[in-house]
Amino acid sequence: METTLKILTRKNLFFLTSLISFSLFSQSSEQLEENYREDQFYFGSSYFIQSESIPDFKQNGFSGNFQFGFIRDFPINNNSTRAIGIGLGYERNFFTSNIQPIQENSKIDYRIVVSKFLESKNKISFSTIAIPIEYRWRTSDINEFKFWRVYSGFKLKKNFPLYSNPSYGSELKIDEIEDWTSSIYLNAGYNTWNISLEYDLNPLIKNKKTLNGDNLNLSFFRLGLIFYIL
Repeated sequence: METTLKILTRKNLFFLTSLISFSLFSQSSEQLEENYREDQFYFGSSYFIQSESIPDFKQNGFSGNFQFGFIRDFPINNNSTRAIGIGLGYERNFFTSNIQPIQENSKIDYRIVVSKFLESKNKISFSTIAIPIEYRWRTSDINEFKFWRVYSGFKLKKNFPLYSNPSYGSELKIDEIEDWTSSIYLNAGYNTWNISLEYDLNPLIKNKKTLNGDNLNLSFFRLGLIFYIL
């Protein structure tokens, strides 16, 4: 009789342990199904608008950039509709204006060319490695790939030298660019189409003035489109 009770007790304990384990596994599986990451590749293009006033400055022709990169998603709530995103990207930037860099005796100065013929041919380009850090809100779930999103954040940027193609003369390499700059941004939209707004927090060129004595505060407001690929 005692042996039979022991056997029954062991069977009951085994059954109870199995039931608890199955229950915990089911809850864990359900939780894993509810949580997901929106790791994404992105690419986009923006139009530049000079945000600081420079006397006689004129922006002429298309000025903007194209960008691409990857964002790693870190959900911060149970259903993953809110998250922190950290990424790495590349940007190629160019702008056309009547600012003309000129080099004399290894020194580079900047003049404002007041001429309809010359102003559209002064092009400056540079590359940037961007580190975006953003707060992400979306209406997605684990099975829904079309949803509203609002991503807002901060970019830390490593800038590489400027290259100037003046109205006449040879190309100039300009090392006076700020090595590190930053910006704030807001990306929002539905499904494929997303509007991108970005504002530079720092001027692009280090403490320079034009030949007329005006501060060369080159910084931009950027308006464009950005696309995300899961």
